[in-house]
Amino acid sequence: MKNIGFFLLVLVLIVQPVTAQVQQEDFKPEDMTTFIIQVPHGVEGNGLAVGNSTLSAYLFFESYYDGNMNVTVELNLPKGFVLRETPVHSFSLQTEYDDWYRLIDFYIPADTPCGVYNITAKAVVDVEGTKHTIVRTTQLKVASKEEVANEVSVSQLIVPSDEDGYGDPSHPSNTLVVQETSPALKKLLTVTDLKVEKDDLTSTYMGIELTNAGNSTIPVIVTYDILDAKTGEPVKAFKPEIMGMKADTVCYATVTLSPGSSSLISLPMYISPDAMGGDYLLRVKVKLTGSDWIAVTKEQKIAAISRRWGPIITTFTASLLGITALGFFLSRPREIMDRFKTRNLVLIALFGTVSFAAINLPMTILWELSHAIFGPFSFLFTGLFNEILLYMLIASLVVLIPKPGVISLFMMVRFLLGGFITGSFTPITFITLSVNAVLLELLLYTAGITGKNPAPDNRLRMGILCGFADMAGSYVSFSVWMVLYRLFYSDWYIAANILIDGFLYTFIGTWFGISLGNRLKKVAE
Repeated sequence: MKNIGFFLLVLVLIVQPVTAQVQQEDFKPEDMTTFIIQVPHGVEGNGLAVGNSTLSAYLFFESYYDGNMNVTVELNLPKGFVLRETPVHSFSLQTEYDDWYRLIDFYIPADTPCGVYNITAKAVVDVEGTKHTIVRTTQLKVASKEEVANEVSVSQLIVPSDEDGYGDPSHPSNTLVVQETSPALKKLLTVTDLKVEKDDLTSTYMGIELTNAGNSTIPVIVTYDILDAKTGEPVKAFKPEIMGMKADTVCYATVTLSPGSSSLISLPMYISPDAMGGDYLLRVKVKLTGSDWIAVTKEQKIAAISRRWGPIITTFTASLLGITALGFFLSRPREIMDRFKTRNLVLIALFGTVSFAAINLPMTILWELSHAIFGPFSFLFTGLFNEILLYMLIASLVVLIPKPGVISLFMMVRFLLGGFITGSFTPITFITLSVNAVLLELLLYTAGITGKNPAPDNRLRMGILCGFADMAGSYVSFSVWMVLYRLFYSDWYIAANILIDGFLYTFIGTWFGISLGNRLKKVAE
């Protein structure tokens, strides 16, 4: 037995070194490790820099070996480059997926000749006493400032934008919406000791499109300033302190531009309550990573606009007018209805139903279709129904029943049918219809078209009055949409709608409506 035990011990001593040697022979450095060098940090491939820059070389090592390894990493820079710390680092990785990384700073002197420089990193891996060497090399191009300035450009500035840098169609371009209004109102609030509840900051985004026309990967830092258009001085209200930090610490982006590519990035824009409306100059600055030198600047005029009080006051007044008109009708329903004969009420209900069937129902489909086909000019098509056909019915009804209240009852029928059948019981529908009804009633009664001695046959007078009433109603409608749904409409769009849809189409519809009313009147007689 002693001989057998001795034999086994000898066998183990012989086999164990052989097994270890086999494991070492199976260790393949390229397959069982990852060794990466990036110069500057974040650039995969060949980087670019200018003289008088301080950069960081990024070294990363990861082990896929299920065991201990000792690693020594050394960074070798070209002659003339100045290291800020030791280039040699030693460490141990204990097991699989264990890793190590460092940022090693170095300086490129201003007088460094332009050219392409090789930067090498060497890792010596010691596994079970056997050393393996891994070498990585990357290139850094030192270019002149003129060369970099010709390669990098800011193609486009989009203000405001969404978080991805794309334009925000709900706001006018090149504008920032500030919370407060005019200096006069601010002063008035101070004098009267009134306060307006405001958020500390409002924010939006700015889209910046960058282009790299060169053959090197270029790391850049992008930031911006908003300057007073007159003095050229930065306006702190547009880059306020955020949680105790300067806005510059959060309003920047680091981007790596690939050769021959364009990138769209976004930067946050903060607006303090002290910001004032007016014209400003947006200046975007692009710096190369590691340098304070500004490679590219792009300026664009922007405007800060405050809350528009006109639509707010209009909406409030229109709402009050609609509620008052409804209250007046509900307080005297019998007195109002007794002014009409039964056949008049039947005729009003018939016209209201026809308008709903001929205008409201088709427009539920044609509205979206016309927007898809005609875009912002769809009002030229929808106005054929909403204005010409509608006012043909209104004018002919007034010719048949020239009494105050007939238009209000007609509008009420439309509102009720639309609400019950299509579910359009909305504040906007109520406000716009009630304002249209009140304005038409007042103008037609004042002009003598309705009343004791009605004269509804004058096409020119009635067309002009209906046109003015519908222009006012159109402006109210835009104001209500802007206030309640926070929509934005360009001034030209509002003006075109008011003039063409509001007046021209209404005048045409009224003109033909009087002819239609006279013919229906002869038929009725």
